[in-house]
Amino acid sequence: MISFNVFKNGKLLSSDISKDLLKTKQNKVLFILHGLYGRGKNWQTFAKKYSSDRDQFVITVNLRNHGGNEFKKEQSYLLMAEDVTEIINYLGLSKVDLLGHSMGGKLAMVITLLDESYIDKVVVTDIAPVNYGEDNQNIIDILLGLDLSSINNRAHADEVLSNYIDEKFLRTFLLQNLEFEEDKYKWSINLEVIKKSMIDLRSFPDFDHIKLIENKILCIYGEDSDYVKGEYFNNFKHYFSNVSFKKIKDAGHFLHVEKASEFYEISLNFFKN
Repeated sequence: MISFNVFKNGKLLSSDISKDLLKTKQNKVLFILHGLYGRGKNWQTFAKKYSSDRDQFVITVNLRNHGGNEFKKEQSYLLMAEDVTEIINYLGLSKVDLLGHSMGGKLAMVITLLDESYIDKVVVTDIAPVNYGEDNQNIIDILLGLDLSSINNRAHADEVLSNYIDEKFLRTFLLQNLEFEEDKYKWSINLEVIKKSMIDLRSFPDFDHIKLIENKILCIYGEDSDYVKGEYFNNFKHYFSNVSFKKIKDAGHFLHVEKASEFYEISLNFFKN
């Protein structure tokens, strides 16, 4: 099973009590699904706030081949959906909310399309149910090309990576996956399998014969991002009859970082109402 963390009342619960506690409660649980190259820890601050302000359990997930999980040979949205569903069943949950960013947003839509009966509300963050072209930055090749044997420390890795990636935030985000273990650096993310699966991850599964989903869906997107455009709204409506859209001005793909307070208030109000 992929790894996850449980939060309640603004605190991280110890793993040995999470399952029993969840089974004694009937209120909805919020699952947070991170994006490509991310990990559940990226959303820890939000998880604490949601769990406190909504008085509910919040679960951050480390998706397949991310966050130090055991490496798997295959990666797809359908496989990741099975992974998350396994957690839901393991915890004995009957109804959950979903919040996903980027790859995690697509995954949240896929999970809902596969079986909306145990899903209530869904927040999709800066992604659409469309097939995207190739990543212009070729990030995966840059990371695979990094000679880890020559890296002295994380600052040195950042310096080397700066020759290929200008944005400091993006470098820091990517280097969270670099771990020092047994006197050497290694990636905690399965770059080889992710590269092999990149076309699928940038696409969206074919659900042409599925019924229209009535669950409440909110897509929050950044004004300066290319991932959600007005022309994509009909793609959402092809799958979801009850979808709404909220644009955050002066924000890009990582709008939950750039405009954290605004993103939080929009998403919190959606879940509450």
